[in-house]
Amino acid sequence: MYFIIETSEQLSKLSPSDSCFIQVVSSSDRYHPRLSRCSLVYYNDGAKGYILPVNHSEGFSLEIAQIQSFINSHKKVYLLDRKYHSYFLQIDNAIDLNFIRMDQGIEASKLECDTLVHRDFYMRMGLMPNLNEIIPITKHYERCQCLYNKVESLFDLENDHSVLDRASEAYGWVEKQGIAINEDLLDDAYTVQSKSSFIKDGLIYSYYNMYNTTGRPTNSFNGVNFVAVPKTEKFRQCFVPRHDYFIEFDFDAYHLRLIAQQIGHEFEDQDQSIHAQLGRIYFGKEELTEEEYHKSKEITFKQLYGGIEDQYKEFPFFSKLGDFIDEIWKRYKRDGSLILPTGTLLRKNPEMNKLKLFNYWVQNLETKNNVQKIERLREYMSGKTSQLVLITYDAFLFDYSIDDGKEFLIRVKQILEDRGFKVKHKHSKDYFFK
Repeated sequence: MYFIIETSEQLSKLSPSDSCFIQVVSSSDRYHPRLSRCSLVYYNDGAKGYILPVNHSEGFSLEIAQIQSFINSHKKVYLLDRKYHSYFLQIDNAIDLNFIRMDQGIEASKLECDTLVHRDFYMRMGLMPNLNEIIPITKHYERCQCLYNKVESLFDLENDHSVLDRASEAYGWVEKQGIAINEDLLDDAYTVQSKSSFIKDGLIYSYYNMYNTTGRPTNSFNGVNFVAVPKTEKFRQCFVPRHDYFIEFDFDAYHLRLIAQQIGHEFEDQDQSIHAQLGRIYFGKEELTEEEYHKSKEITFKQLYGGIEDQYKEFPFFSKLGDFIDEIWKRYKRDGSLILPTGTLLRKNPEMNKLKLFNYWVQNLETKNNVQKIERLREYMSGKTSQLVLITYDAFLFDYSIDDGKEFLIRVKQILEDRGFKVKHKHSKDYFFK
């Protein structure tokens, strides 16, 4: 059988195996998957690799639904980047090899497989939206076959990545909403090439990178860092709601509350600012000045991420924290690795120290908690007009429609505050909250 399967009859002659590897080739490597389409699907059953054309100048087109049905008849479907593939195919039994790669300590750069033709085409015509549809199929096959050869050794090495899979699904749902923009103001603030690669119909699309050592997603596309937009009017006023208001819910002392739950410490008043409660202990007084409140935050974060000073080691919270930090460091050194809360396997690194390890743990715990919040919000928001459009670690940004009423905001706040968390909120007609 030829390596190109371009008719239903040819596809019907392929018998599903227990497992397979697939790689979607979109119309352009440089366009956001929301604004691209499936050009080809590479499929390998373990014995041979095939190209299944969907949109390409050199082949007849198979129906994407037919390809999806065929792939879903396998018990295991290995792929690279579950979230990316979800834009084109809904795969029931997907196993993301990128998570296994990270568990094995393999850098993403080791999977580089671009051919000379790919490099040449992208150097000369990189902004063309359908460039992959004219690059020869043989070259795509060569690149995908190279990928297969590099990841084949990872098959059957999967650990429990269920939380990470849920994270890909949850953050993917957020980024697929898009964020409305004022393009003129965007042009004044940012210098971007090929706006059409991630902007369409007044919406800009972000992209969460799920493959970070800490497990905390980053979010940058085409030079715009969506989780670190400068807090100045110039850079923020270009992001606007498509409905009525932006409403941002910001967690109060998010890491402190996460840590307290982790170490089994209860603060005196969960409804009150944790920084104020610690500040009263630091300064030995009930009422703090604004300066003392900010100083309290400085002292606390210094203990969390710079090491607990002797004068604070007997404080109940810091005493338990110190024990916890010592315990995970002991496990890490003993086992040569540590499984973080999302299931990420953190391998032994000579540059690691106990405070850095703890920082990784907290960021990973933050992601796990965010996933739980996003999933509940997604369930509640089904059928609502308002949208969750951006998550920046400890803040959730909603594009709010007044048609959803005040009860929507009340319920969102309840979901975010469930299990002992507190949020503050603010609203504006753009992303610059005055």
